[in-house]
Amino acid sequence: MAHLLSFIDTRPQFEPPQPPEPSLPPTKSITASSKSALLVENDESLLNFLRRSLKDEGYAVRTASSSEEGLRLYRDCAPFNVVLIDYCVPQSNGVEIDYCAPQTNGIELAMAIREINPSQGIIIAAFDYRNAGEVPRPRELMHIPLLIDISKFQLRSLLEKIDVDRAIEALTSSELLRLRQFAAFRARGLGRAARGRTGEDLLAEALLGTLIGAEVTGKGRHWNKDVDFVRHLTGAMRSISSCWKRQFKEKEAYLISELFLHDAEEQEGSPLENVASGDPAADQRLIEKDEQDRVLTIFKADPEATQVLHGLLGSLKKNEIMSSYGLDEKRYAAAMKRIRVKLLGRKNGGGRGEKHGR
Repeated sequence: MAHLLSFIDTRPQFEPPQPPEPSLPPTKSITASSKSALLVENDESLLNFLRRSLKDEGYAVRTASSSEEGLRLYRDCAPFNVVLIDYCVPQSNGVEIDYCAPQTNGIELAMAIREINPSQGIIIAAFDYRNAGEVPRPRELMHIPLLIDISKFQLRSLLEKIDVDRAIEALTSSELLRLRQFAAFRARGLGRAARGRTGEDLLAEALLGTLIGAEVTGKGRHWNKDVDFVRHLTGAMRSISSCWKRQFKEKEAYLISELFLHDAEEQEGSPLENVASGDPAADQRLIEKDEQDRVLTIFKADPEATQVLHGLLGSLKKNEIMSSYGLDEKRYAAAMKRIRVKLLGRKNGGGRGEKHGR
């Protein structure tokens, strides 16, 4: 790999593509248009097959037959959406290509490109291996996808995964904020059906489902490139949250963590407090309770009147009220007079009847 790294040091440094400016519209997102690919393959038949396959997927393709030529093209023509490198691509020795050199130059080229641009999407083609786990690779390249099967289907799947990776990396701060706000709104709207999952969980599941859909047919959530990526994620979150709601059973038992919650002011509460009563007279009693609270508030500065009211609301008789609160006849009568005056007015509050109480 030394010959490649020395080549890197002698060239002007590559400037990776800059993220979109904040002034771009918030719905601006990466699409599948204007795609380019670098293909490094020394076998002519494989090179032609892979080049046709890439073109069928909408890529403009540049090709190289050696690792040094591939690195030079990367320098001159980057950025590329994807770089596809043969694991066994030979290195050039002056003018001629050395086919007897150790067949690891594809890996060295991949590492050299990663030195230049760590976020570059790369696919390693290793057709001599049936199992991706058998391909010798350094730890730094273990997450790079491997093209083992020479079929258009596998190549299309790997290209889609790279497209999704790029789309996720290209999300702007405003787009991420909009997605998080939408996710939080959907999660809150589910109530108990969310089962403790938050908006962050909803967004993460949408992203994971999209990545899975790019790799495995029939699973996950496939991204249609004709749809803006932000709109795709919004639709995925709407679908996932609806699925959560369908799976939830209304009579499902409460979790302990759901029974004791805190509001924004750190006051403890419970969702059980908001459960509607099945009693047909519940609404009327609620109105009566509000009225009682209103009356008691009027006399909050009058303790004896408040005591008398509590007794009356509790259906106690005069003697029971006096006995319960330690009131004599005179104090009870005075409290009743104040209650009548404030609630009924002085004109209706006077009279001989108040003397006898209840």
